[in-house]
Amino acid sequence: MEVMRRKISVFTPGKQYSGEIDIPNASLRTTDLFNSANLYWKDATEKTFNDALLLFNVTVSIEGIPEFQKIDRLQIRQPNIIFYHDDFIRMGSAEEKKRADLLKQKSQEEKKSIHLITKVRVNSFFDIRGTFYGLFKSKSIQKYIPLSDVVVYEIIRKQDKWVKKKIPLANNFIGVNTSYIETSAFD
Repeated sequence: MEVMRRKISVFTPGKQYSGEIDIPNASLRTTDLFNSANLYWKDATEKTFNDALLLFNVTVSIEGIPEFQKIDRLQIRQPNIIFYHDDFIRMGSAEEKKRADLLKQKSQEEKKSIHLITKVRVNSFFDIRGTFYGLFKSKSIQKYIPLSDVVVYEIIRKQDKWVKKKIPLANNFIGVNTSYIETSAFD
């Protein structure tokens, strides 16, 4: 049986890990996987931490060194993930989009703009602007909040000044770990 994998990038304090994760099926959204009680592993006997994400064909990047290391496979503890993004250019089938639109109408979910600032870790923090659907209060009880139309800046302390660096994304979507959100403002 062929293993299904999805490319993602995970941001932790001071590092970015880009690689592939096992997925049970191609239609499962990355946010649903990250917010599930247990992360999916094709071979569960490999698991060493209950809260770990297994990545394959990983490139580790740090400030100034985009390909610091290449590792065949590694585990990242989920509490250390600040945010992630996947490489989906478009989401869902036409049928799924119709279903999502119908659910939005029924629940009267509105598109809202948000500005988030994460906690300082190592010598940096993230300034994130994006949009989300639904009630922020109900979304904030999940592990990760999905945001679209996102722009992310990393603010890095270099010697005695702060430097602002835009984070390139494969698409305009990220999932932000709610435990790293320090402030939020709604536009």
